[in-house]
Amino acid sequence: MARPQLIYLWALALVWSVVFPGTAVSQERTPIQFLSVAPDADTKLADQKLLDYLRHKVPVTFEKQEMGYESSIQTLLDWDPAKQGPLLARVTPYAFVVAEMLGADMEIVGTYLNKNSNSVTGDSYFVVHKDFGYEKTETLKDFARHLGNQEAQTKDFIEILKQRETPARFVYHSKFSTSSHFLPSLYFKKRGIFSLFTQPKGKQKFIAIHSLKPDGIASSSELIPIIKGRQADFAAVRGSVKSKFETDTDLKFIKLPYSTPNDLLVMVKPFNKLIKQTKDQILETIRKMEATDIEEGDILKWEDFNASPKARKSLANLRYLAKTTPHPVVINIRKSQKENSGIDEKHLEAARQAVRFSGTEMVLFDEDYHSAFDILWTLETRHDHSILLTSTIMDSGLTQEFSVSYRIGDMESLTSRISWVIDYKIHRIRYVWLFDDKTARVLRDVDFQIPVGQQLKVQKITWSDFNTNEYTVDTPFNVEVTQSDFHSFQLKGKGFPQKEDGKLGFEPLGNVAYRVFLERAPNAGETYKITTKILIGLFGLAALFTLVEVIIKPKTPDPLKEKS
Repeated sequence: MARPQLIYLWALALVWSVVFPGTAVSQERTPIQFLSVAPDADTKLADQKLLDYLRHKVPVTFEKQEMGYESSIQTLLDWDPAKQGPLLARVTPYAFVVAEMLGADMEIVGTYLNKNSNSVTGDSYFVVHKDFGYEKTETLKDFARHLGNQEAQTKDFIEILKQRETPARFVYHSKFSTSSHFLPSLYFKKRGIFSLFTQPKGKQKFIAIHSLKPDGIASSSELIPIIKGRQADFAAVRGSVKSKFETDTDLKFIKLPYSTPNDLLVMVKPFNKLIKQTKDQILETIRKMEATDIEEGDILKWEDFNASPKARKSLANLRYLAKTTPHPVVINIRKSQKENSGIDEKHLEAARQAVRFSGTEMVLFDEDYHSAFDILWTLETRHDHSILLTSTIMDSGLTQEFSVSYRIGDMESLTSRISWVIDYKIHRIRYVWLFDDKTARVLRDVDFQIPVGQQLKVQKITWSDFNTNEYTVDTPFNVEVTQSDFHSFQLKGKGFPQKEDGKLGFEPLGNVAYRVFLERAPNAGETYKITTKILIGLFGLAALFTLVEVIIKPKTPDPLKEKS
């Protein structure tokens, strides 16, 4: 073939590859692992359409894998793109937030537009049987009050739960389901609703329910027949499930006061050059997606997540709701019971202000509001005019003592010094995260490290009232820290509840919690001070021995010198 013809064909191929990049058969395709989290039948079809669409537009191939919530979260945590290649996943919003909280590093590339609502966010609903405590025929007054008033509907629903002689039965399909479990758990906690394993005795300060995860249920839509058949009293489902059953006259839907993002399309980081290039191609392809390209199940099409302020704001709100905020730790401050403690009201007030100014979870005990306090502080003066602050965590066997020096008569100085003790010395109380069935862990929010191998104390408590700090306690038991990082402290011990299948028997919807006493290990500064004191002591002893040997101890006469 003549040289000009070769150049012409080469140029034609180059132009073709630029104009039609998706059809460049000679371009090598990048294999991608695709993870589909807890798909139902409709979602499986929508996932397959998405993969077919991307494969047609981008030089990639997919290895598809379907996983439940727990396994998918662990996969997102453990995946190493450098060794295993790129991972693209369609994840439900709460599963994404959990993986993120535990340390997974991901970038969101897309979210879907709902086919029915034409929105990138969705609502969730309680679903009950029409005969669940409601009048057979709603009065005109109640109808007018409920019409368009979700708050009135939920208020009446709570009133029905409260008046029941036996606890209502609530069913869900996974602890990590956004609509089926997580959002109801927020709602229950806010309104004092607890799931109990046993029938409550006597009058309770909270509303009791029974929660249950039925066997063999994989999605929230499968909970509907259970409610319709009166095998359970209520459940929670996402809006897309409601749209399928809202014409069923046997069912009643009550909207929850939360809006969450639709499912997310994410890629696990870090990205090398090839993975980043592939990610950019996928993102660009999603941006060009038409409404008719998917149109399966709930999904109309996928969109660029970062180009949707509504989706970003909704996810930010979900992150905030999922964040574990420390439960208030109630502190009672007294002067020592010793005679002539030297403490008067101004010292106690300085200590109270230190707690108030600290900005921590610690709050002051109010005998007219709180039923109990968690920590007792006692103050007394010492011979050098410093304050001895003794801090005792009640029912734990843990006591700390601090010598607090300050400018005599200057209560601002005393407040500042006690605030420093709170920030850098006081042990802290945190709670086991009850959503994990495999590992007992505390989600970390403290700035001091708990090293692997450290022994801690854990105490089971049973809440009667969150707000007033009313609870009963069990005897503390010992645990060992098995893993420690920026995100959580993992614990191992024999005092945690166990199920027959070997999983941990935590109930996030219940009134039983496990508080962990985070004991601060001696820091480097303290170790340095101790070491310095030991060295000074050793030098002092050496000097003393030298003094004895050289100066004080009498010299032995030299017999040779005497003879001469």
